[in-house]
Amino acid sequence: MAEFLSQDEIDALLGIAEDGQTNLDDVAQTKSTPKEKSYTIYDFKKPNTITVDQQKAFEALHEKLVRTTVTDLSSMMRKIVEVKVSSIEQMTYGEFILSIPPITSLNTLSIKPLEGRIVIECNQGISHKIIAELLGNGRSYSPTNQDKELTDLEVEVLGHFYTLLVSNLKLTWDEIATINYKIESRDTNANAIQVISDHEVVLLVVIEITIDDEIGNVSICYPIAYIEPLLNKIVGKLLGSGGSKKTSKKKDLNTLISGARMDVEAVLAETQLSVLELLNLKQDDIIVFNKNATSSSAKVYINKKEKFAAIAGISNNRKAVQIESNVDHEKMETLEKLRTLREERETRQKEKNERIARLLETKGDYI
Repeated sequence: MAEFLSQDEIDALLGIAEDGQTNLDDVAQTKSTPKEKSYTIYDFKKPNTITVDQQKAFEALHEKLVRTTVTDLSSMMRKIVEVKVSSIEQMTYGEFILSIPPITSLNTLSIKPLEGRIVIECNQGISHKIIAELLGNGRSYSPTNQDKELTDLEVEVLGHFYTLLVSNLKLTWDEIATINYKIESRDTNANAIQVISDHEVVLLVVIEITIDDEIGNVSICYPIAYIEPLLNKIVGKLLGSGGSKKTSKKKDLNTLISGARMDVEAVLAETQLSVLELLNLKQDDIIVFNKNATSSSAKVYINKKEKFAAIAGISNNRKAVQIESNVDHEKMETLEKLRTLREERETRQKEKNERIARLLETKGDYI
């Protein structure tokens, strides 16, 4: 039975040829290492309910929310604040409740005219810092105190932050649909908030906020069942409009440059002279062009660059040229370079195959 070489054996043989080694017995014993399989774990209990495009559009929508929020929050805190989208994930509502601390700051919002409610959670890692900044202290609580529930006064102070966030949330979503967000309840106990059953799928947007050296997350939990009618609209607005924007931009550019003036020259004949011949030119000398006198062909130059091949003639008793074809030297040069690269690649592959064949013959002699 014929023996087939693995890719590793072929590479090893080439390495021997290049290094001048002769021990082919070791190569014959070379085992090919199996490649690791590339796969993704799929949980049928939690199927993905939104498409990749919908998730990309949803992320783009919240990137807009972040850009407006960072300016307003910096103004409210009177210092530089960093805000960014940390992640967007699909999970069940029960998993969302388990992922947040038992004691935190939670707000539920109605989303009229849509059904149901969404949840905004601000964890203790950043809520105490926001409260401290709004009270003018600037120093947040120690980690030991962060496990305590917020007092009624602190909840009211943090409400200014939620008001700002909800206002920007409405402004961002106005591009998609008119949604009236209204804070319906506030709580500090995650188990006390139940806007949907635990097994229902939600879309969780995690926004990371950095103030001074303290970092915390704000999570926005969207039950997919409530926002599903808007997902395709988000894709159409944020992803589908890309092509029309490019087309519009192209039209604007065409309009701007359409009035620009360019030098157009039609050259009926050309020749070459040496410097000595040029210096010796005098009156009544005749210059002979490298073109037949009966030929009417001409070249058209745009801003000193050859662009068209043409035919010279007369139109309405005036000299004129008729465009025959487009001459794109840059394109021809690129194609020529590509042909050269392809020939070089084919030559190298041919040489490699010949070297492998010779090595295989040598290996057969040893075996």
